[in-house]
Amino acid sequence: MAARSGGHQADYPGALHEAPTLKVWVATLAAAIALSAAAAAAKAPPLPQATGHRTVTVVARGIPTPTEFAVFAGRLFVGAYGNEKNPKVAGGVYILGGGKAIRVPGSPSHVYGLAAAKNTLYLSTSQALLAWSDWDGTRFRTSRVINTPDGYGTFRGLTVGPDGLIYVGANTDPPPPKPNASDSFVSVDPATGATGIIAIGIRQPWMPLFLPGHALPLVSDLNQDDLGPKRPLDYLLAIKRGANYGFPVCPANPSTCPNYTQPLVHFPAHSSPMGLGYLKGKLYVALYGGLGKGPVVVSMAPSGGTPTPFVSGFPAGVIALGTAGGGLYAGDQSGVIYRVTP
Repeated sequence: MAARSGGHQADYPGALHEAPTLKVWVATLAAAIALSAAAAAAKAPPLPQATGHRTVTVVARGIPTPTEFAVFAGRLFVGAYGNEKNPKVAGGVYILGGGKAIRVPGSPSHVYGLAAAKNTLYLSTSQALLAWSDWDGTRFRTSRVINTPDGYGTFRGLTVGPDGLIYVGANTDPPPPKPNASDSFVSVDPATGATGIIAIGIRQPWMPLFLPGHALPLVSDLNQDDLGPKRPLDYLLAIKRGANYGFPVCPANPSTCPNYTQPLVHFPAHSSPMGLGYLKGKLYVALYGGLGKGPVVVSMAPSGGTPTPFVSGFPAGVIALGTAGGGLYAGDQSGVIYRVTP
């Protein structure tokens, strides 16, 4: 991945705003994947290191730009963005197990997020939310598009709330997309597609995460990269109904920021918070850009506070983060999935 731009256009793995926005950065994604593949073929890089001498293990390799994890039917799945500039490097949905990653038949080429409900696996692509059901252990026999309102798109990571609704970041402006359009955080009824805007003024909401007992989720939010080396800060938002987080007026004009709903956590500029996980009373955040020493997974109190490095030394930007079976899983842009027990 490369540097972020000022608007939505180039921010994550790929051109995630034309197909939009994860925070990844298009022209460089193909090169990053190619270089990562070449490096892996030559010699696997050292494993990341966790604090407290905890063991980091490799779960699987070869997932092109892993984006989000979901546990469904007792199995661990991961979405993958792939590479929109190189059709031979498709993403999709992968099932993990036995040291392997197997692509699920019928997978879209670019998957931004996964979320599991009791009988359904939900996917977000650039411009659609999908519902997969009737899992037979190998494939999902039923797939349907959830009919969201016209003009809604650039869906990113998603989750299912205690109320059964899908929660996801989205652009709700009518096309064509505007350079500095702000995104919203929305709820979607998976049965009807009825969509409600919960909060607005968000630069690039990436992954939501519900904490126990909370009615609305936390959301990682990536700001632009064109305002200098020390601004703007990146955010972790504790979503509030009716909130306006200020983009694009804030942070372009810092004096306006106090007029808007404040983030729960400010991360350093260009740290790029992406995946989130919660385990044993701690919150974990994947920082694609890191804290000055490369990509890192940090831990912190769910109520906020100072991020503390937990896993560092990733060979590429870390994006996907999740928990399953008492373990913390991370996926970096080299296509490797790691596991560590906090």
